Amino acid sequence: MEEENLARFRRAYWKVVHLVDALRLRLWEDKGLTLPQLRVLFILRRHPGATTNFISQQLGVTVSTVSGLVDKLVRAGLVERLQAPDDRRVIPLRLTPEGESVVGDIRQINREYLANIASALGDDLEEVTQALEKLGSAAETLPPPSNPLEVSVEPER
Repeated sequence: MEEENLARFRRAYWKVVHLVDALRLRLWEDKGLTLPQLRVLFILRRHPGATTNFISQQLGVTVSTVSGLVDKLVRAGLVERLQAPDDRRVIPLRLTPEGESVVGDIRQINREYLANIASALGDDLEEVTQALEKLGSAAETLPPPSNPLEVSVEPER
């Protein structure tokens, strides 16, 4: 019975992940963005004036990786480089109005989608929310897998 419950959990989990991610991936694709680029945009929305060094620390990647991402976002007109008046070596970054619009659009569409799902749940919303909170808490207690490539990304049938 335990194995049956685990299989049911996997199927339910991957169904939700795939349904919700399909919308997000389509939005990113429509905007011509990769996940790393999108993460940079959202960091800059929360931290206007952040530097490539700060962003690299937030993402856990090298400064040169972030520089490449920023270069592409600057060419796309979504990010601009500024100059710090007190130190010319420091190059703060911020979203352009178009970058703000892209991030805002993605965020708004995601919020509306989740609001529609919540509405469809009706009276079950509280129970589902509690279950998701438990899932998040359980996931936080576990260390990440030593080899992320060993983690299945496809639903089991």
